[in-house]
Amino acid sequence: MRHLKTRILAAVVVLPGLAGMAVAGECGFAQCWGAVGIGPGGAWGFSYGKYSEAEAVNALQGECGWDCDNVHTFYNTCGAIAEGNSGNWGYGWDGTRSRAENNALRYCYQNGSGCAVRVWACSP
Repeated sequence: MRHLKTRILAAVVVLPGLAGMAVAGECGFAQCWGAVGIGPGGAWGFSYGKYSEAEAVNALQGECGWDCDNVHTFYNTCGAIAEGNSGNWGYGWDGTRSRAENNALRYCYQNGSGCAVRVWACSP
């Protein structure tokens, strides 16, 4: 009976810690996937802290009503998409939001003008 009480106590102490790990800020996975996307008519979406690339894309598409046709994934970093006024766009990723946005803007301006960040996400 004593061993049973010890096992129950161990389960009570360990299980809440495991449940919190999956929703923690660091997401609890070896690779924390995220995605950013844009589409026609102003559609946009993002996801972060997902277990797999497929899960990140599905969550992103759910956000933009499955209208995002320009989708980019990343893991353990940040991603951003900038879009210009002539259909030009740029994607960037890096360890911080600001650097990811700057990379996206730089690539966007290489193909046109009027660039602004449309969407970003970080999945550390």
